[in-house]
Amino acid sequence: MSDVYANNLRRDAKESERLDEQFDLLTEYVCVPSVHTGISVTVPGPYRTGRDEQKKFSSKHANHRPSSIRNIGYLVHPLILDRLPLDHPVVIADLATGTARFLQRISQSGNPRLKSAILHGSDLSPALFPPPNTLPSNIHLSVLDVRAPVPAALQGTYDFVHVRQIAAGLTPDDWVPAMANLATLLKPGGAMQWEECNFTNVVHLRGGDVSVTSVDAARTLGKMFKNGLMHYFRHGWDRLEEGMKTAGLVEVGSEILSSDREPATREALTRNGMQAILGWATANAKSGQLRGDKGQQVTIAEIEELGEQAYRDIQSGCYVRFDIHVAWGFRPHAG
Repeated sequence: MSDVYANNLRRDAKESERLDEQFDLLTEYVCVPSVHTGISVTVPGPYRTGRDEQKKFSSKHANHRPSSIRNIGYLVHPLILDRLPLDHPVVIADLATGTARFLQRISQSGNPRLKSAILHGSDLSPALFPPPNTLPSNIHLSVLDVRAPVPAALQGTYDFVHVRQIAAGLTPDDWVPAMANLATLLKPGGAMQWEECNFTNVVHLRGGDVSVTSVDAARTLGKMFKNGLMHYFRHGWDRLEEGMKTAGLVEVGSEILSSDREPATREALTRNGMQAILGWATANAKSGQLRGDKGQQVTIAEIEELGEQAYRDIQSGCYVRFDIHVAWGFRPHAG
């Protein structure tokens, strides 16, 4: 099967860095005031994987309480975390793992339900995988296409299956079959968690005073990106609950959050998204396939000019907003 993601974006070192930053910005940061300097240090959220970790962190830093910057706010939803087994190491699969950022964050957790976890990540391509010698010994990566039937040896293997942000890699017809495939990975009682962003409602907004904030270039590029990938972006986020129920999962739930709910992450998240937009726009302009609102061809020079102005827009206070959808469900126990 074709690599839809690579056709639309990239699989290279620069994209790996962008994806890692995006993951942390969409999940959670904890700002810890240093004991020695009083300066806040931003730490990605392994401290925030559940209530046990929150208590541990609060006790350790009782004299200098952290300020928490929350977007999604967790790695593993509390409803799932509280039901993961304690009597054996949890076996976790992260599908479309990319840079394995999720698994690396899980491996850093001191939560008793996660600290000894066996972590398996897979993707259609290994191009974004970190070098094996940079990964903890409990993380194992392999190639797997979520659109293909799951190998029999993997069925019923996992306590927890996680998927995030694969809209750019699936066509609209792929979603429900892919979710049915991945549900077969779960043990009876196992849980699935899936996060997708709704980029069909993405908008760039003015964050500063009207006299100093500009947004036009960022909006123009954002609209090109949205329209160019609408075939992929229009579904996924809206099929998570339906797909889980169709796959036979129970106790299915969901929530919707806004990407801009934490002002402290707005600028970085907007810059991160603009990097993806410009990469896509530049590649399409080079091939002569990029079109403007009226169907006119957009050139490399025009994209470069728009890109420079878009970053000035962001510096002036322009920020992005889109919805983040999270869904979860459980495989019924046998009998």
